[in-house]
Amino acid sequence: MTIHFQDIYPVDNLQTWMAAPFQGFCLDSRAVSTGQIFIALNSFSQPEKTLQFARSALEKGALAVISESDLALQNSWTCPDVRHLMGQWQKQYLQATDPINATRVLAVTGTNGKTTISRLVAELLMLKGRKCAVMGTTGNGILPNLEASSHTTLDALHLQNLLHEFAQNGAEFASIEASSHGLEQGRLNGADIEIAAYSNLSRDHLDYHGTLEAYAEAKSQLFKFPSLKVAIINVDDAHADIMLNAASSNQAHPKVLTYSTSKAADYQVFGIQYSLEGASFHLKTEKGEYTVNSPLLGHFNIENLLASLIMVEQAGYDLAELIALVPKLKGAPGRMQVIRDEDRLFVVDYAHTPDALTQVLKTLKRHVENQLWAVFGCGGDRDRGKRPLMTKAALEQADPVLMTSDNPRTEDPEQIFADMKRDVNFEEHHVKEIHDRREAIKYAVKHAQSGDIVVIAGKGHENYQEIDGVRHWFDDVVEVQSAIEAQHHKPHSAYPAQ
Repeated sequence: MTIHFQDIYPVDNLQTWMAAPFQGFCLDSRAVSTGQIFIALNSFSQPEKTLQFARSALEKGALAVISESDLALQNSWTCPDVRHLMGQWQKQYLQATDPINATRVLAVTGTNGKTTISRLVAELLMLKGRKCAVMGTTGNGILPNLEASSHTTLDALHLQNLLHEFAQNGAEFASIEASSHGLEQGRLNGADIEIAAYSNLSRDHLDYHGTLEAYAEAKSQLFKFPSLKVAIINVDDAHADIMLNAASSNQAHPKVLTYSTSKAADYQVFGIQYSLEGASFHLKTEKGEYTVNSPLLGHFNIENLLASLIMVEQAGYDLAELIALVPKLKGAPGRMQVIRDEDRLFVVDYAHTPDALTQVLKTLKRHVENQLWAVFGCGGDRDRGKRPLMTKAALEQADPVLMTSDNPRTEDPEQIFADMKRDVNFEEHHVKEIHDRREAIKYAVKHAQSGDIVVIAGKGHENYQEIDGVRHWFDDVVEVQSAIEAQHHKPHSAYPAQ
């Protein structure tokens, strides 16, 4: 079937070259092929390279170039909104060349919880016998087969290609994470998001957004999608009103549902009981009350589970039947992932913001019998302002505390540690600074006592450590296991992600 660009984006007075057959869109000038239209997005780090990339694409046979700003090239067209339009264009192109029933898209946004919620949604749907794809921080693919992802939310073309591929492979649903970057940059545009959920918001990515208000506004874009049918909001969060207002202003008039663990809401949790095996609680809804037994650790995982249950229920499934499946849930790797060593507990978690670290430590205080340890670092080339806040969060909630490296990237580790200690009062705290992350984990394993819980925070599912711009293999879970084995001269295995 021959496709012309006008079939995707009808417009008058385009040059004759736009009438030639074309083979879709491409963002990478190195990968462009004959018949494709190259989209030349402005390079913020190297603006002079945009023209260079466009010329290279044309030399390699690109049918045309569409750019955000005028490049003064033959066979080029300037479209300032191309970044926000290209996802819809690619979707239309794929459907024109291979018509198929699209996956139903369920999306979640928030600072913390996105990965766990999207994963739990997919697990619940798979347990109901429905193929579900996952797209987010820990990988993309149809469960259980995920491939590593370069970004939480992919670029619009890649995202549309994957959604179409998932549909071709029989996935009825796609459970995806919607990052603030992805929402603001239009990467999700073109995705017919049917159900959206909001978990929470705390300080993160201010190096990009500038202010917390701008960060919240970016998140709220998820609830303005014209395809949205259901909006699910955590009203315990201080920024919930921003999301509620966005949903209520949506001309598609989505159903708005709220959930809470502390106040009146459409879905309200009460009677929480914690144990080292997980948590149990009662859930009150307009349809009745239910008892939920969850294998997941932590108060925030009650919130994550609740959002997941509501999303899948709204996709057309019975809530009571879904609750019966909860004990089978595993959760995402690197999110409160438990490694048990006799009567000691090691927890690997992705917490890399002050609020996330606080919540992880605070929730594990409900379980610890002896000391609660925190092993953490701060990433390089990122928001320096949150570094001392991370240290304060660790000191307020844990004792002892081990300060170590995270991903220094291209930044001087000494500068990172200096920022971590800036204006922090270390009196009356047991703190040790071990720059080598492997040695810090070994130290914690060697010195943790019976009844202790040790939290290794910041990297979670990551299997690398980036130093001087180079990624070296490193996995917190494997390092903990290796240290335990060395201590006891016997193998230990990680419990399923929780």
